[in-house]
This record gives sequence, structure tokens and C-alpha cells, in this order.
Amino acid sequence: MRLDKVRVENENDKELIAFINSLGIEINENALPIIGRYYVEILGTRYEAESFDELKSLVGRLMKTYIVMPAYNEEKTIGDVLDSLLRVFPRENIIVVDDGSRDRTREIAKSKGVHVVSHIINRGLGGALGTGIRYAVYKGAEIVVTFDADGQHIVEDALRVIKPVAEGKTDLAIGSRFKGNLNQMPLVKRVGNIALNLITAIFAFRYISDTQSGLRAFSRNCASRVKITCDGYAVSSEIIVEASRKKCRIVEIPITAVYTEYSMKKGTNVIEGIKIALNLFVDLFRR
Repeated sequence: MRLDKVRVENENDKELIAFINSLGIEINENALPIIGRYYVEILGTRYEAESFDELKSLVGRLMKTYIVMPAYNEEKTIGDVLDSLLRVFPRENIIVVDDGSRDRTREIAKSKGVHVVSHIINRGLGGALGTGIRYAVYKGAEIVVTFDADGQHIVEDALRVIKPVAEGKTDLAIGSRFKGNLNQMPLVKRVGNIALNLITAIFAFRYISDTQSGLRAFSRNCASRVKITCDGYAVSSEIIVEASRKKCRIVEIPITAVYTEYSMKKGTNVIEGIKIALNLFVDLFRR
């Protein structure tokens, strides 16, 4: 998270000021983030600590939060999506995985100064997420956030999804459209997602209301332990099954998805849903 400049709650708190200075953070009254003795707040989301020592750890985790963005032929949206993220996250903490795009996705991402990892061929969502998550962990991420490139997610929701992971209360937080505002979600997508939720629950031994959500946050430990083998859309269900089997704590956070004519063409359909179910059944017997 971008904490190069911060506001402070109490400028007379010498211990807090000394800690901020030790990190090379500039104190600026016009900065977006606010740091108090027991919290960090940005864009309305407050990350809380129970002690000053916990605050130090919290700040460290937030500064090492990485965004992983899988992208395939997203030249229409990726520039604006990255601009929204760059308000809050430093360039060096954003990883775009160009999954063999045939348009200007890679060039636009590189022009924003973020990390760009490219696949020579289109491997699919699972392949892109696997590459991005592994790279984030390699770079030292304490929190790994997956964020779609099609404009469906908003940065404020990402901050809320990060909160329970940053505070050490969970290992995997999933942004749930079903717990948020469903007004924009087409009926066919609602029905399809519910069906996939039920199928996923059979293998994960727990029900998640939005298994196909692309907005999620992992702790470093969970991201390192979840093994991604699916290249396609089945990865979303696979992550939940894997996290459950590895005893990762999972919570859901309400989010609001932004549906446009463009983003409506993305995501799972009936055929992909069948593939996901088959992949899960194959995985069950393989294990």
C-alpha cells in the first residue's frame, strides 16, 4: 500500500513520529493515508491494531501488499483500472500478468510503470493467477490481492477485503457480490454462480456465497500454501477448495461489482461452468 506520505492523528506523539520517520515516510497534511497510534486509515477503511507494537506490524504488512492482475486483451480498460489502483498502491507493488494478449494490454500496463509478466501463449485465468501469486510471494508480499482488469472492481472494495487479512484475523478474504449489492448482476449470472457455489461446497466442505469472485486477499502463508493447478476459470473454485484443505481461515466481505457491456462479456458461462465441475471431480479422484 502507498504509505510514502501520511497524515498523523497526533503530531505530538513523539514515538509515533519517530516510527514513521524510521521508515522514511514523509509526514504531509495533504496525504491520503492517516496513521494514528493504533490504526491506519485510507479512503474510509480503518485498519486497527490493539497495541503500538501491533501497529508497527500492521504498517509493515500494508506496505508489502501486492496487487496481482491477470489480463488478456484488456486494452480498453486496463489503463483506467491501473490509474485507480495507483492512487493507493505503489507501482512496484502492482503485478500485471499479460496472458498472451494480442492487443496493447502489455504496452499500456508497462506505460504505467508497474511490473508486467508476460505469457507467450494464452494459458487462462488460472495460469495467470498462478504466475502472479508466485511472483508476488517471491517479491516478498505479506498480502496478495487479486484484482480483475476489466473494470468490474473498485479500489475501495479492495481496501475492505484487505482489512481482515492485514489485521491478522483471516488467511483468505473473498469479496462477495452476493453479500453486497446485486442490482447490477444479471439473473443468468446469479443462477450460474449459485450453481457453482453449490458444486464448490461439495469439495470444500463449506459454502462460500461467491466462489467465482475475482477480488480476494491472501495472507503470505495462505498464498504460499495454496497450490494452483487449473489453468482456466476453475481456479476460483480450486483456490477455495485448496484453502479449505490447508486449513486457511476464510471470510467473505461484501463488495459491489460494476457491470458494463464490456465486462458482461467476461467471466464464466454455461460451458465454463461445466468445465469447472468436471475439473473439480477430476481433482477429487486425483487427490
